[in-house]
Amino acid sequence: MSTRSVKIVLLTLPLIGAAYYFGVICGQMSGAYELLLAPSRDGMILLLRMLLALGIVAVAAGTAAVLVRPTWATMLAFSLSGAALLLGWEVTQHSMVLAVLYVVAGIAYVVSAAKELGQRIKFSLSAVSEGQSIYLVALLVVVLGSFYTGCAERIKREGFSIPEEYVATFVDQAVKRVVPTAPEAARDAVQSEVRQQFRRMLDVMLQQLEPFEQFIPLFVTLGLFMSLFTSIRLLSWVPMLIMGAVFELLKAVGIARVTVESVEVERLVLS
Repeated sequence: MSTRSVKIVLLTLPLIGAAYYFGVICGQMSGAYELLLAPSRDGMILLLRMLLALGIVAVAAGTAAVLVRPTWATMLAFSLSGAALLLGWEVTQHSMVLAVLYVVAGIAYVVSAAKELGQRIKFSLSAVSEGQSIYLVALLVVVLGSFYTGCAERIKREGFSIPEEYVATFVDQAVKRVVPTAPEAARDAVQSEVRQQFRRMLDVMLQQLEPFEQFIPLFVTLGLFMSLFTSIRLLSWVPMLIMGAVFELLKAVGIARVTVESVEVERLVLS
């Protein structure tokens, strides 16, 4: 194996590893049913890990798009990373569809980056960043698609319900507000009555939501998409900053270098 081939493999491995981690996060998002109700502490940590996974994939993909040549080798790298995505997640009909979307988005990003780089006189990260915004949106669709399918399948199987720990938290808060205002001798009875009324109110609410429960995952997923899309736009400079540092490191260790080429240009001008 030539030195160039070894370097291509070394640049492909981070993309495959990043895709595997991204697949793990997709699997966790598919089971994040509690995000339908309210962002809990664990849910917020999962969302932060999801943003981290998006950033890691973006850096690895951008590095491969710039340095792995020929273009078919980069396409092969993204295809292998799609298999790693499934390995970190699970192989189902929905996950395979989303993995194909991941691979197609990656190949489109590679083609776009190669075209932009070919039209530039001087290398610039802006040629990579222009296509990466769309690529990050595609990654967000993949991971939120896993969240939607997981929650939709659970609701279809079990119906929409509020986990008991959430119910207990709401009941305790209601009791703490009402019971202290009651006479001391009647506090036990008031506490029991508050709990019963809250349960009845909750049952009525769930019955009213039953005809629309199939749409709940869609509405929540769209809400998450809009808020996370805004976060991605605000933080899009971070992967580019890291990518610039990675390129400088690769140049320092001799894996990459800057070359200057002289080319002949043919133009039609007035005689």
